[in-house]
Amino acid sequence: MNTETPLVSIIIPAYNASRYIREALESALRQTQKNVEIIVVDDGSTDNTIEYIQIYGDRVRLIEQSNKGAASARNLGAKEARGLWLAFLDADDVWAPEKLERQISGIGGRNWSYTDMEFIGGVNDGLRDSQFTKKHEAQVLKELVQGNFISTSTVLIKRETFEESGGFDESLRSIQDWELWTRVAERNPIVYVDEPLARYRIHPSSTSRKTRKTLPNHLKVIDIIFSRVGSTPEIQKLKPQAKASSYGVCSYIAEEEGDASYAFKCAFNACRFDPLNPARWVRLLKTSIKWPLNSFRRKNSSPA
Repeated sequence: MNTETPLVSIIIPAYNASRYIREALESALRQTQKNVEIIVVDDGSTDNTIEYIQIYGDRVRLIEQSNKGAASARNLGAKEARGLWLAFLDADDVWAPEKLERQISGIGGRNWSYTDMEFIGGVNDGLRDSQFTKKHEAQVLKELVQGNFISTSTVLIKRETFEESGGFDESLRSIQDWELWTRVAERNPIVYVDEPLARYRIHPSSTSRKTRKTLPNHLKVIDIIFSRVGSTPEIQKLKPQAKASSYGVCSYIAEEEGDASYAFKCAFNACRFDPLNPARWVRLLKTSIKWPLNSFRRKNSSPA
């Protein structure tokens, strides 16, 4: 009788990731779930990322493509994968050794799973995402359309389910994960593992930290999501809340970036779409104070 655990294909998109790629690869290689294949899709790197990958020889499968974005790289990795399961790991993130084993053992008859995560760097260094973002399981479409609570590097999904859902939307340069998760959630309940089994790195070059560029993609994804599922009245009425959530998240990130004026603008729009939520108004008040204070400090600290 074959008792071997199913093969998991670990897919790592990489673009100019030489600073962090070895740490990500080491965490994939140290998995207690041993039946894995590791696929790195280099997305047209111009640094020495490929050299770092080649150090691992045949333990890591390298695929190269011209620069088309993370969505394209993940889709290509999934297309080339041989595993029953797919797991996505960003090149600057890290997994706990037992991450995949915990998910495989707890998946039951469901087709996808995610875990909590811990932040590396930034103002929330060492804290868990669940301390800021409520996590949900089973049927999560209603909660998911209002805001993304599933980090890409925490997901384990059946390859068949990924393919049936259409993969990542390559027309989106960011926030593609949220859009895909809503498609998967329409038909598939999810398992949540309440452990921080992934570590999400915050650094200045993180796409998610460039708020002025990513907010338009947030709003574009919301329009895509609600054009697809919006025929259901129960879901359609949640669109203002989805916009409020995106503006709220971007307000906090802009503040962390030191962009006080944009933090205020986002907080204002969050109130506009969710006016009955007292927390939105508290946030607006705080940003309205910090904006002129920051401007005053910059003015007085600049050379005469």
